[in-house]
Amino acid sequence: MDDSRHEVRRAGRTVELSPTEYRLLNYLLSHQGHVLSRAQILEAVWQYDFGGDTVVVERFISNLRRKIDQGHAPLLHTVRGVGYTLREQAHK
Repeated sequence: MDDSRHEVRRAGRTVELSPTEYRLLNYLLSHQGHVLSRAQILEAVWQYDFGGDTVVVERFISNLRRKIDQGHAPLLHTVRGVGYTLREQAHK
């Protein structure tokens, strides 16, 4: 992730992200290895306390997975009942 160019690359391939997807990935990267709840993500990325339906987070996580994990080992992992984490390999 190159903030000065607002660019994301994985394995030499540029990954096209929307501004919100970029903010989401940036937040996940800045907390790499930590499990973040949907509410934490919503507050940090969308900058408000939605206090309700967090389906928007799930939708953006799904979009981000499709774009950055395409043809590679997954980086984004769901921790059931807790939230999401970004790490190279899922811990069992």
